[in-house]
Amino acid sequence: MSWPGRTIMHVDMDAFFASVEQRDNPALRAKPVLVGGASKRGVVAAASYESRKFGCRSAMPMAQALRLCPNAIVVKGNYGKYSAASKAVFDVLRTFTPDVQPISVDEAFMEMTGTLHIYEKRWGVSGLPVLEKIGRTIKQRIREAVDLPASVGISGNKFLAKLSSDLSKPDGLKILDPRDAENELAPMPVGVIYGLGPKTQDRLRQLEIKSIAEMRAFGEERLVSRFGEQARDWLRLSRGEDNRPVRLEREQKSIGKERTFFDNIGDPEELRSLLLGFTEEVARSLREDKLTCRGITLKFRLGDFSTFTRSATLDAPTDSTKILWAAAADLLTKWLHERRGALRLMGVSLHGLSGEEQLDLFAALPAEQTQVRTSGKQKKVDETTDAIVQKFGRGSIKRGGSLRDE
Repeated sequence: MSWPGRTIMHVDMDAFFASVEQRDNPALRAKPVLVGGASKRGVVAAASYESRKFGCRSAMPMAQALRLCPNAIVVKGNYGKYSAASKAVFDVLRTFTPDVQPISVDEAFMEMTGTLHIYEKRWGVSGLPVLEKIGRTIKQRIREAVDLPASVGISGNKFLAKLSSDLSKPDGLKILDPRDAENELAPMPVGVIYGLGPKTQDRLRQLEIKSIAEMRAFGEERLVSRFGEQARDWLRLSRGEDNRPVRLEREQKSIGKERTFFDNIGDPEELRSLLLGFTEEVARSLREDKLTCRGITLKFRLGDFSTFTRSATLDAPTDSTKILWAAAADLLTKWLHERRGALRLMGVSLHGLSGEEQLDLFAALPAEQTQVRTSGKQKKVDETTDAIVQKFGRGSIKRGGSLRDE
């Protein structure tokens, strides 16, 4: 009863995209639902728990998922709805603590250590009971806000909190006392440890290491000799030790958009129109996040899967669609002159990101050094198109040059 010292919560929405679709369409409830593209190269973005019983999971090729579950209902994603639901969930989380670290659109860590005294005083309970009450209240508030289920894990560090939420799914709550962690972890499979993917697990199985207890017994130096220094991190986690802090803002290093085409595309004009659409989307994401970028990279993958990138550095930070499109179009033109062959995949990413307030640093520079700054007219165009998209959804407005995409 005396635990709470450091207290971390991990909140994870259950089958988020699929749950949103089931919430909004009663005909999908209690049915196996797969969110994603239905083409021969489509990928599952989310699988409902009804479809997971058949082995379906996110990131799986849609064709494979449909072989496993032929009766699954495929729904094309509506990312505007998911974004709105995600924002509402994070608004709820920040009412419990200001220390929230988003991991993705549907999960986050919460540092509760400094705020526990508030709830202890409010509810007149302490120790494990106050943790359970906070966790159940978070689930209830999320349900009230977006009518969606969430799983909550509570423990003394990030690793144990996330493990707890995973073990409680779906729609569950689990508190793992860090004082009991070493014993509770012992019989678990090594796959619950960060960084141990399927290939590494196969190598461990060859050494007759399947459980965390077996990993510990194998010995640290023997593990390091076979797997390198990362094995020391695995063993620390195997004992329930994790000192990583909850970071309020996840550093964003790039914003990107890419697409694998249904059929390979070699027509230069079609590639230009597709790239313009991609550039519009990433530029809009840049402005939504109140960021600017200093560089742009294009990615090209040919039919034989050989992959190439071409990059350019901008003269100064920008969030202008017009400026980014000029750079992207120039890179594409150079690429088309360099190589021949239809593309299987094309993508664009923006990097060198910084907050938009950085633009103020250029306000006093000579005119010739500020030409990359967005003109007043172009800024108005971007603001107007962003407002239309925010109200009516992505795809509601496009530049004429990208209409071949349809």
